[in-house]
Amino acid sequence: MTSKPLALRLTSKRLTRALETGRILPYLVTAIAATTFAAAFVMWLVDHKEFPSFGRALWWAAQTVTTVGYGDVTPEDAWGRTVASILMFLAFAFLSLLTGTVASLLVAQHKNPELEERIARLERIADKQAE
Repeated sequence: MTSKPLALRLTSKRLTRALETGRILPYLVTAIAATTFAAAFVMWLVDHKEFPSFGRALWWAAQTVTTVGYGDVTPEDAWGRTVASILMFLAFAFLSLLTGTVASLLVAQHKNPELEERIARLERIADKQAE
């Protein structure tokens, strides 16, 4: 039986704790904002015909990231549509992670401490067995 490398286990546990405690939220929100501004800038450069100003490109990027998509501003150029596709996939992943994190935080508020202690004991037993 092979087990995960120590670095992978530690990273996994750390990420799980960051998600459960909500410490990841500021980083996630910053990543979403940075992605929005970066996509707006790239779109402004790539499809200058449809996005003559950075403000219009930023408006489009904000609509796309939040999945609102009014349709008042859309890329027409092939490169613009490529950027739009990438942004849509990233936005979907970010929003899924954000929703899951918030849901996890809400569930964590209602956890049973006794059950948590039992789970922790079982995890310690499993770790000892793995060793």
